[in-house]
Amino acid sequence: MTNDSPDQQPVHPKHLAYDRFGKEALHAAHGITRALAEAGVDDDGVVVLRTDGKRHSFVELEALIDGALAEDAAAEEGPAGAPDPRSR
Repeated sequence: MTNDSPDQQPVHPKHLAYDRFGKEALHAAHGITRALAEAGVDDDGVVVLRTDGKRHSFVELEALIDGALAEDAAAEEGPAGAPDPRSR
């Protein structure tokens, strides 16, 4: 049996945005916990979930993701369509 793996399929940008949000949320939570520990504050493990806010429809959530992806693409292009210096 050989270990020939098929080429990886490209990941849709919306899935990448969703994954990136999850990772950033975890990093933010870790940063808060670390800051509390450094300040000598006990972490009581309480998580606050707001349920009284507006509920977005799937169309609205997709529009939010599309907007974030457009902002990322514009930021990568730089000012006036200049190429991203990180891509060199």
